[in-house]
Amino acid sequence: MSPFAQAFLATFLVSVISLIGIVFVLLRDWSERIEIAAISFAAGVLLATTFLNLLPEAIEQAGGADVLAVTLAAICLFFAFERGIHGLHGDPSEPLAHGHHGHHGHEEATSHRLVSRYLILIGDSVHNLIDGVVIAAAFIADPALGIATSLAVAAHEIPHELADYSILVSSRLDRLTALGLNFATALTALLGVVLCFAFETFVAAYLHWFMAAAAGMFLYIATAGLIPQIHHSPLRRSWLCTGPFFAGIALMIAVAAIFPHRH
Repeated sequence: MSPFAQAFLATFLVSVISLIGIVFVLLRDWSERIEIAAISFAAGVLLATTFLNLLPEAIEQAGGADVLAVTLAAICLFFAFERGIHGLHGDPSEPLAHGHHGHHGHEEATSHRLVSRYLILIGDSVHNLIDGVVIAAAFIADPALGIATSLAVAAHEIPHELADYSILVSSRLDRLTALGLNFATALTALLGVVLCFAFETFVAAYLHWFMAAAAGMFLYIATAGLIPQIHHSPLRRSWLCTGPFFAGIALMIAVAAIFPHRH
């Protein structure tokens, strides 16, 4: 199977896994215990993939040149992107938390829900497009790295997509429509794969940049997004915050042993 076919299939499976995760919620209650375990597991997978796969591959590809600088730049870029989203979106709970009344309050709350809906769809589409590029670049570098990266993306996509689905439902979309839109944005990752292979010559020439940027993205998601949720969870004293984290790291160590990188 060609690297393009591998990347395309892996990315499609990641999107389907995210959809299955949401369907799981529809079939049963998504308890806080399951959520924190999923977040903890994803954090461990992302960190292990960063330090055991992406950064070593990037350093090997580049001989160490500018790898960490690109990783830092990627972290700064995602920080700025998230700050921009928050600047446009504001505090999601603010209009409803203050208990607006009357026609004006209803219009404001409705407008806020619509803004939330469109920002989530746009932001999620961009995020998934980048995921597709990251997976494709990893498969161009090494099929084993592609597998590890796909697992890392899948691990963090499940809680991420569930959160987005919840926001879409809270914006007054029915569950089936929210599910369909969520899956549609997930499929933009396939466009990322196509774009990456369309410019494969450029990507291959600067693979170390792509690996370093992917490492920065995973580091930012794990440390700025997931780990703070673990530490501030009401279940933070539970083994559910710790056990899945180390299980995620152990899984990626096992994957690296089963699918060793080619050199």
